Amino acid sequence: MLFLPLIILIGSSLLALELHVDEIRPSRIDLSWARIPSALTYDLYLDGRYRATVSTPAHRIDGLVSHTPYAIRVDAKRGDSLLESSTTEVTTSGWEGRYRWVNKTGKDNRGRATVLDYQVEHVRDGYHIYGLHEGQWHEVFPLVRPWQIGDQFEYRGTRPEEIAYRYNAQIFNTTAITPRLWKVLESQTRGDDLSIRVETRVGALRYTALSRYRFALDERGTRTLRFSIEDLGANSWAVFSSPNEGEDGVFVATAIR
Repeated sequence: MLFLPLIILIGSSLLALELHVDEIRPSRIDLSWARIPSALTYDLYLDGRYRATVSTPAHRIDGLVSHTPYAIRVDAKRGDSLLESSTTEVTTSGWEGRYRWVNKTGKDNRGRATVLDYQVEHVRDGYHIYGLHEGQWHEVFPLVRPWQIGDQFEYRGTRPEEIAYRYNAQIFNTTAITPRLWKVLESQTRGDDLSIRVETRVGALRYTALSRYRFALDERGTRTLRFSIEDLGANSWAVFSSPNEGEDGVFVATAIR
């Protein structure tokens, strides 16, 4: 009478849920696990919060933030009964690398916006983005240090920040207007969405523009850097115009390494 229960206990212990991480990307994780024969569903939890219920032994978790550790738990269930459970911790990868946007339209702002090259690096304080101009890399994000937010800069100045801003502005300035002064009003990082709000002075006029750098995977899973200029002020329409009308003003640079 004691022998049969012992066999059943040993047999059930062999059904442990074997959780595998198949692929790690900056914004998603692909998981799979050994099917539990008696399980009908599998509940997934991310950092202790319920994420999804699936009936097959695989799942893709997306919408994640790069360089972030996540605790993942999978519970094998039959109805309300928990059969097996497995937990693992995974850290997403990053968006570092080289990106390029090639203008496929006939509108290139007099040859200024034919190709955009970006280099993305990740350090302790987050992402730094560099733009290639005349064979040199210039830091376009965060553009200024935190203690320089609100400081006035010369458009024709020779400081690294001034050169970087001038190079970036010239690509998108579709007029002969030359700004005089500029300053960063705000610089923010929300996950993998980076933004800078800059006020520029042209004579007696002041206008603001919000530049955004957003990282995302495209439908093929390729890393992309999406740059756009948004929330333009009332005086900005005559100065900035996107050469890439086909993508609603968004420059989608694709990772090339």
